[in-house]
Amino acid sequence: MENIVFYFELHQPFRLKPLKVQDKINSKDIFWEEKNMEIFKRISENAYIPATKTLMENGIRSTFSLSGTFMEQAMKYNPKTLDVIDDYVKSGLCELMGETYYHSLASVWNEDEFEYQVKKQVNLLKTLFNYTPVSFRNTELIYNNRIAEMAKNMGFRNIIGEGTDEIIRNYNPNYRYTAPSGINLYLRNYYMSDNISFRFSNTAWKEYPLTADKYLEWIKKSHGDIMNLYMDYETFGEHQRKETGIFEFLKYLAKYMRDSGINTLNIREVENRIPSMGTVSIDKTISWADTRRDLSAWLGNEMQNDAFNRLKQCINTDNKDIWRYLQTSDLIYYMSMGNPQDFTVHEYFNPYRSPYLAFIYYMYALDKICEKSRMGE
Repeated sequence: MENIVFYFELHQPFRLKPLKVQDKINSKDIFWEEKNMEIFKRISENAYIPATKTLMENGIRSTFSLSGTFMEQAMKYNPKTLDVIDDYVKSGLCELMGETYYHSLASVWNEDEFEYQVKKQVNLLKTLFNYTPVSFRNTELIYNNRIAEMAKNMGFRNIIGEGTDEIIRNYNPNYRYTAPSGINLYLRNYYMSDNISFRFSNTAWKEYPLTADKYLEWIKKSHGDIMNLYMDYETFGEHQRKETGIFEFLKYLAKYMRDSGINTLNIREVENRIPSMGTVSIDKTISWADTRRDLSAWLGNEMQNDAFNRLKQCINTDNKDIWRYLQTSDLIYYMSMGNPQDFTVHEYFNPYRSPYLAFIYYMYALDKICEKSRMGE
């Protein structure tokens, strides 16, 4: 194995204010300004800025997926975050990807809405970074053949998906593949990715501590052309705090890669260097969320389905802009009770600590923006 492909998700939702029915507010006041600002500023200083500087200073190539809501919050709460990312892009080390502006589930229910949101995100990338992406990742790696076809029809050449247990029984995720529509398909090596994302500081893990030389030896011994390491960018400095040694891990990993002749590649570079190993057809909708790797993280219980159906019915609201912010997948994710093994992760991200409260606040916000809507079919 001589090539590593790092991909990082950079996303923040506009969280909803914990409101009560008796609170008299207008639709523009449903967002939790104080919490959104506090979280973004903290993560920028802990993760986004130092991690990007570490990648750039150590010559590590990677691919970033920036949601529109992430870019909005960066402009609003900490513009320095975008300045650092812009420096990284201009260095030639960083590729930017297309995705849904609102980090939504639009791809699974409304093709026109999906296309609108992708084009809006692409336009903002052009405005902020003078960059036009050729690679695509859907919200939370939600993927199937149809989504790949829609991405190809919008002009993207590459798309990434999750290497679920079912898929990797037949297809090694360490290769480049092709979807039935002809778009290049890359599968995340979830086990090697999660060794950093979730296990790095876990003292109970049998491989703890995870050192750079040990990790690189695993990669070198892996069969295939590319090691697809895709993770939440908050891994570096937020989920795995600076005190764990996560930034030193990156620095030494870069050094050992140079010494070993191992390259980091952007996704767009792989298509020109590494041949496809064939077609992979995925009819079933998959994602990278939870242990089930499907849509159950968002549509796994009655509360979530009630909220999602109400959201779809509100498509003709006069408050269309705010309605789109309510499509952000995190807001429905907070309502998940998950499997027992996933509950800790859900609780960590849920600002309300309760899926029931997340449901109540969401439905109240929907009611506020749908009061004057012409209900859809």
